[in-house]
Amino acid sequence: MITLKLSLCHAVDEVLYEVNANSENWMIVGRKRGHVSLSTKQGSRIVISILCMPLMAGYVHPPKLGLPNVDEANISCNPAGPHLVCVLPPVFSSSFCIPA
Repeated sequence: MITLKLSLCHAVDEVLYEVNANSENWMIVGRKRGHVSLSTKQGSRIVISILCMPLMAGYVHPPKLGLPNVDEANISCNPAGPHLVCVLPPVFSSSFCIPA
């Protein structure tokens, strides 16, 4: 699940968001793009939760969240930069290695 927490320094009444994911690695459940209405109070906060279902096990890049109408200088990511996440296989699955 991706959770977006917005804390805006100036009065903005609407923010556009979009989720970009490799379709071979992730299935996005729900809306991939939308507008969020905010309070006009300075320092408003809102939480958007997006469910991302992994389609494969292993180390993969997580989906990226874009805020096209927000200046990149006002965006911080935690953890910062591109990173990999480890998706573990379901507990009820088994893997076998058969020698050639």
